[in-house]
Amino acid sequence: MRIRTPREHLDAEDLDASYGRHFDDLVQLCRALGGGPESEDIAQDTLLFARTHVDQLRDRGKVGAWLRAIAVRKTRRYQSRTRTDVVGDQVYAPAQVYAPAQVDLGLDMASSIARLPPRERHILALVYGLGYSQQDVAYALDIRRGTVAATLFHARRKLATWLVDYERKGRTS
Repeated sequence: MRIRTPREHLDAEDLDASYGRHFDDLVQLCRALGGGPESEDIAQDTLLFARTHVDQLRDRGKVGAWLRAIAVRKTRRYQSRTRTDVVGDQVYAPAQVYAPAQVDLGLDMASSIARLPPRERHILALVYGLGYSQQDVAYALDIRRGTVAATLFHARRKLATWLVDYERKGRTS
């Protein structure tokens, strides 16, 4: 039989000590979600908010997931205030890294990803661009893991359809 011990709470000093470890991850997350040039400010705001609300974290082992969830909410608020939705430059490789014969395909892929609805684009970026697990994405976005899996399925299906159409157009030209 396992004996339960009380969860250790994180204090502001512990959070400050982990600042460097989490900051870069939060900046990447904010960029992937469309924070654009304000991503560093949003990440900083996330950490300041967390510092003043550290008593809300019940399990210090989940501090990273807690910070990501805060960053997602703050990025969404930023987007609703500015009405911008940018595909993160840290998630998708720029076209010049593709082989010359594939430059058009690379550009079309980026525009195809940009055509996806924000939720599909964000989940796609978090899972495939930043390497988060589906469970971490579900926690950060406050949705079920099955919703993440279904959204990925639909986004990949749309992209595949668009790329097949693109390829067909290329053959007929």
